[in-house]
Amino acid sequence: MDSGGLDVLLQGGLARGSVTLVYGEPASGKTTLALSTAINLLRLDHASKILYIDSDAKFTPNRFIQMTGDESYLLRLRYLRPTTFEEQAEAIDNLPDKLNGGDMVCVDSVTGLYRIETGNSQKTFSENKELNRQLGSIKETATTMSVSFLLTGQVRSVIDSPVPDVEPVAHRLLRYWSDTVIRLENTATQGVKQATVEKPESLRGATRFAITQTGIGEEPNW
Repeated sequence: MDSGGLDVLLQGGLARGSVTLVYGEPASGKTTLALSTAINLLRLDHASKILYIDSDAKFTPNRFIQMTGDESYLLRLRYLRPTTFEEQAEAIDNLPDKLNGGDMVCVDSVTGLYRIETGNSQKTFSENKELNRQLGSIKETATTMSVSFLLTGQVRSVIDSPVPDVEPVAHRLLRYWSDTVIRLENTATQGVKQATVEKPESLRGATRFAITQTGIGEEPNW
């Protein structure tokens, strides 16, 4: 990552062999944070590459080039655009054949194509089972190949919460398989977001960062 506050919270950024979940409401900066993290790795490690699974159809080459300032970075980006949950499963299952140690995978978002039909218990069971399998495969690939994963997650309202609140879709599965969980929130200041590390307990804390033309940066000191 290229935000000092986030790097401090995470003690240097994303570790190899780890799975990080970033979740938050729409426009809270999830995709920008994912891209910034990926670009930072490309800048620091010229042998690395990024595999970007764009399940939410949020990626644009123009934005990537704007953030890097250099079209050549696209040469180390592998892009996949699944349109169904089954295609996402296939992309995740084939990852070991496409990666080397030190690479990074972004799945934006891992629950974008995951759908639960209200009232259909059989459909709910099968979809949960498949998502659990995909997350288990991600964790195994991260661990065995020394690859870092950054997953973004959509949110839903917390039922019966005394105050309005949100949680990741399929939060139990995502929290179980993720080594690090970061919540992003909008703030009263336009373009400024808050990031809160919720897992692991030893890193719990919060910081703010700004969304800029080139990605993310420090909160303005006005």
